Amino acid sequence: MSLAILGVQLVAVSGCAIGYNTVLFVTKSNIGVDVDSKPPTVEISLARREGVIGPTFEGGQKPPVLASFRYNVKGVFGLFSNVSSTFAGGDAAATMSKLFGGDDSQQAEDSAICLSKKPQPSVFGQAISFPSTGDVRPFVFGTDTTVGLKVAWSGLTAQFPDSLKFGYNRKEFALAPVFGSEKACGSGGQYLVAVPSFLATVDSSTTAKDPAGTGLDHLQYFATGVAATNLSLRRDVRLVMLKRLDPASAAVTEEYGRDTNSECLEKWLQADKANIDKLKKWLASKKSAAGITLFLNGIGLADLRKQAVADSALGITCS
Repeated sequence: MSLAILGVQLVAVSGCAIGYNTVLFVTKSNIGVDVDSKPPTVEISLARREGVIGPTFEGGQKPPVLASFRYNVKGVFGLFSNVSSTFAGGDAAATMSKLFGGDDSQQAEDSAICLSKKPQPSVFGQAISFPSTGDVRPFVFGTDTTVGLKVAWSGLTAQFPDSLKFGYNRKEFALAPVFGSEKACGSGGQYLVAVPSFLATVDSSTTAKDPAGTGLDHLQYFATGVAATNLSLRRDVRLVMLKRLDPASAAVTEEYGRDTNSECLEKWLQADKANIDKLKKWLASKKSAAGITLFLNGIGLADLRKQAVADSALGITCS
């Protein structure tokens, strides 16, 4: 059963109203060949589709969602492709977009929306309520990723397959309820609305060289709730999004390469917390946007680390 069909069935039985008290967020990516009977599709292309239907509250406020997609195609039909994709909502989306390329953090971004009063949406004159204390609503969240060749049969088309995919194909789907609560907030606000936190990332790269050097590197994260929010605090997880939004910075971080200066700088920073601010000011004077973690580990920042250790103004000594 496809994610979309499952979502529609749950909407029917749960009384959800997409765009009013529920957020529908979907993406679909294809690099290569995609032949499918549900819905009828024939593609030999590089395609990306993103869509969200959600409520808009007073002042134009909306529940946060985030999607990124980066590709570098090699070979025929995208079989050899480097792809990075991010799919997030709620606190995870807000945290990823705020921290962006900064260092690891312990402070998550609260995505709850503060309203002056409880919303009163209606569809065709029928009032719609927001799930609140004691209420339970289904939350559907899933991904489907194929790298290479996939042929699938459902049994409904005799001996013929329902779908054939070759290359890189990924679908992401979320049907998230919007929860509300009577609570004082902001400047005179009286009602809070929020969606569950969720996060899915994929970082896939294919290398085709000699037989010993050909391979596939594939890393995925899939999480909901606090787990998703905690992952969004990690810079290594946000790097998947950083690759799309800031390729130059990501290129420096994509490969880590510590050296003796990394060890020296790390010991100096641990010796006195004041050295952290001192180093940040020094980096700013060098017009570097690198955070501490990137500066210590980025393979492309070795020369800058060497300069820092040699700069008498910082007073770094290496034993």
